[in-house]
Amino acid sequence: RARFVAVDTPDVAAARALLAAVAPYVGGVKLGLEFFCAHGTAGIAAVMAGQALPLFLDLKLHDIPNTVAGAVKSLAPLAPSIL
Repeated sequence: RARFVAVDTPDVAAARALLAAVAPYVGGVKLGLEFFCAHGTAGIAAVMAGQALPLFLDLKLHDIPNTVAGAVKSLAPLAPSIL
């Protein structure tokens, strides 16, 4: 169960349905930049609500250190296991 599943859809309902179907068989969930841009932190929280799986928030952050620090600070409430 150490593998993460990539939930690569911009649709919240589809992401929740996919996660519900695979949650017993995977070790974590990856949500990426496309989903985050479409729904922001509220969308991430909606998909992860009720889930105990670790979250890999794959936002491709690579920028000026102060910009990255600010972005990471704003994402901290989501408690991703991997960022």
